[in-house]
Amino acid sequence: MRRVGQSPAAGSSNRAGFPPLRHRLILAVGILVALLLAAFPSPGHSVAAVRAATQRKVPGALVAPVTLVPTTRDPLRTGEHAYWGGLQLRAAGDGLVVVNRLSLERYLLGLQEVPLTWPDEALKAQAVAARTYALNTLSRPRAGAAATYGFDICASVECQVYSGADVLGSLGGARWLQAVRETARRAILYDGEPILARYHSTSGGTTFDNAQIFTGDPVYPYLRGVASTMEEGSPLYRWRVEFPLRHVQAMLQSAGWWTSEGRLVKVRSIPSSAGRHYPDLVFRGRAGRLVRSAEEFRAIARSFAPSRWPDRYPSKWSTQSGRLPETLPANRIAVFTRGKRVVVHGRGWGHGVGMSQWGAEGMARRGDSYEEILDHYYTDVEIADYEGPGRISVGLDWAESRVEVSGAFKILDGRGRTILAEALGEWTFIYSGAGAVAIDPPRGFGLPLRVGIVRAPESVAPGAVTTVTVALSRPARVRATTDGAAVTGRADVAEAGRHDVRWRAPEEPGSYSVRVEASDGRAERLSEVVEIAVREPSQDAGPGRGGSDTAPLERSEDRSWIYVLMLVLALIALVVRWLAGRIGR
Repeated sequence: MRRVGQSPAAGSSNRAGFPPLRHRLILAVGILVALLLAAFPSPGHSVAAVRAATQRKVPGALVAPVTLVPTTRDPLRTGEHAYWGGLQLRAAGDGLVVVNRLSLERYLLGLQEVPLTWPDEALKAQAVAARTYALNTLSRPRAGAAATYGFDICASVECQVYSGADVLGSLGGARWLQAVRETARRAILYDGEPILARYHSTSGGTTFDNAQIFTGDPVYPYLRGVASTMEEGSPLYRWRVEFPLRHVQAMLQSAGWWTSEGRLVKVRSIPSSAGRHYPDLVFRGRAGRLVRSAEEFRAIARSFAPSRWPDRYPSKWSTQSGRLPETLPANRIAVFTRGKRVVVHGRGWGHGVGMSQWGAEGMARRGDSYEEILDHYYTDVEIADYEGPGRISVGLDWAESRVEVSGAFKILDGRGRTILAEALGEWTFIYSGAGAVAIDPPRGFGLPLRVGIVRAPESVAPGAVTTVTVALSRPARVRATTDGAAVTGRADVAEAGRHDVRWRAPEEPGSYSVRVEASDGRAERLSEVVEIAVREPSQDAGPGRGGSDTAPLERSEDRSWIYVLMLVLALIALVVRWLAGRIGR
């Protein structure tokens, strides 16, 4: 019997107090799914890991400057290089400023101004000139970027090329270390003070008076032009560039210099009308002519030629890179036209004031001492000891929105408070406006420290260096150890995830128990033990089996959640099928 105004749902039961079967079906499925999601977190994450990740203490924005103090003897890495000493991150009006704080002598060890394979006396001359240049810079008011951002000296070619700790690790690094140490505290002095010790690559045969090149400078009596006859070993002592006439005309038009002169037919050099050490160039067209200085043409060639014809300029040449360092390395040129081509003969590279580095190399090969080299290129000076500052600040970069730093270091805020006693791995520092720096920690930060061996060699040759692959839950210092043997070698800083750890096999054959220890400054963990056989390689070993046999370890990964998930899905399917049958009755 139906009540008036009520329409029963098809196939539904009319029992009092029970919702329709369709609603019960939806409710049952929803409850089962909710229970499933609550009971089983996503693969690859444990409940403990999720809890640790949500409870980790991550610094937000800090008061600048943020100071990073190394906690080991290893350098810190940022950008393309690693650096000794501490790093300071300042927040200026236009972004982050990265400053390296270290001693003057350590700064010198990071300079890379000449090939480190050069003769010892040439390296010593370069070390003394570089030290003197830095001392002179520190004695004068800051200028340029140094004045804007508050550091002592920059790391680029505008000051001196500073590449940090990477220099000593390169070919010839030990010889540069020796040159700096053997000339410690030595400087080039005039009236008892460090001179402005300018230097350049190659003069082309004669250096210049400072006033010829740097016309706005004061008079420096020690920077006078001298003959430089020993630099013929330089690949840029003489050089040559050819331009098609159409390329020259296109550059003149791009600069806005060539408008109504018609097609360019000839270019030649003439003596400077202003009495400069470089010539003027005459560009003749069908309907007119143009005169510009060699330096002006060099500037537009630098700007337009590589961008418009990158495969052609800078021209191929017998340098280490296989090309000239720039389109026209100097303004000391002679120019003429041959057919439809403009031929440029040039000499030297650089401003041409002070010491010619290739001239110093040639004098050293001739047997001259570093004092004789410096006395030749700098007039009326003395080489003597000079007490420099304790520490200097080197501007590595500025106007950056974010900076990555990796290594092991303590983090201090602008108030000198320790924010983190030891940070490991790669950390990201983000500009948060003037005076503030935000921090983004590496993957795994805040999780419990865990280490396990993923892969290890089954056998290696005596004394061989191999690797053991581990999985790390968070950044840590790691090193492989041999049970029963003294712990040797330094630990490496590794990021969270997979990491290869070096292990040196003992010299005596046998079976050895190897494990990996990990430390994050607060906790230490040891991996499980793996057995590695040390034995002489067999004579009939196949390809790739003479040194070590590496195999993945057998691991019983917990996959129980997969089977439970399958069971729950099967139960859901059965319930749905049963309810559907009830509905269809």
